[in-house]
Amino acid sequence: MTTTALTAPRETHRESLLTKVMVRQETSLLLVIVVVGGLAASRSDLFLSSANLTEILRSTVIYFVMACGAALLIIGGGLDFSAGAVFTLGALVTCKLMVSSVPWPVAVLIGMAACCAVGVVNFLIITYLHVPPIIATLGTFFMLTGFDNLVTGGFDVLPLPAGFQRIGQGSIAGIPNIVVIAVVVGLVFWFLLDRTRFGVNVRALGGNRQAAVGNGLKVFRLDLALYVIAAATAALAGMIYSARVGAGQVTAGGTSTTLIAITAVLIGGVSLMGGLGSIQGIAVGAVLLSLIDNALVLSRIPPQYNSIVIGAILVCAVAVDHLRRARIYRKR
Repeated sequence: MTTTALTAPRETHRESLLTKVMVRQETSLLLVIVVVGGLAASRSDLFLSSANLTEILRSTVIYFVMACGAALLIIGGGLDFSAGAVFTLGALVTCKLMVSSVPWPVAVLIGMAACCAVGVVNFLIITYLHVPPIIATLGTFFMLTGFDNLVTGGFDVLPLPAGFQRIGQGSIAGIPNIVVIAVVVGLVFWFLLDRTRFGVNVRALGGNRQAAVGNGLKVFRLDLALYVIAAATAALAGMIYSARVGAGQVTAGGTSTTLIAITAVLIGGVSLMGGLGSIQGIAVGAVLLSLIDNALVLSRIPPQYNSIVIGAILVCAVAVDHLRRARIYRKR
């Protein structure tokens, strides 16, 4: 049987065109950020204050960290709607252990392991029970949400150790610790996606699964790794959030957090159909969502409008993705 050799996407004509499209999309998002920022600054003198801009960055961190793992999974052709519940689970498991006198580094590792196990469960349900990813992960989401409430009785978990809280509330040379963490996470995922064979295989898997199988890619291992990575970043985001607010909150995460993270992925240029996307685009998308949320708050616009705006952005992102893919493949 003849198969097509898999090469790094950046070495092909398709990738050359894709890079140009991605750059234009990221540039467009930056222009939108400038416009939204200008409107927000005209409505509130507080918008351009250093404290408010730092707050926007802090808010961006949570969505960006979650979005990195979610993006890698979507680029590889998967989907995970349990991220918001994993976010909460990672935070609560870690916080419950810390208030039980477990050293916070150990608690973080155990919490991360518990959430990675959820990623394995998602993978097994999808692979062996042949349940579509959206259904499998939604089912996991609801089960975890119930488990989170059962374990905590619906109450927040606190107080947390000072060392752990410094992760979310401290700074290095005036830069918040969580922003430094987000930069490190972003660089790691950029390297994985754009500079390693793993990233090439992920793009190949999402772009054409049958061709990937035919060319001998270890699809089983790739899928497993992607679901575990998505769960790990959701857990990390939940832990960062708990360190920032100083408590493990049962109400944190949930549906809204999942949808905002996925929206950041999609408006950042990741294709819902798999194969296409960049970490740079995700970063810009996450900043845009945090900026919009902040601008609406400063403008004293009711929070219900935030959901309306995010919903509209999500629809537009999927529509743009459809047009983008049609253009790319029409010119091949």
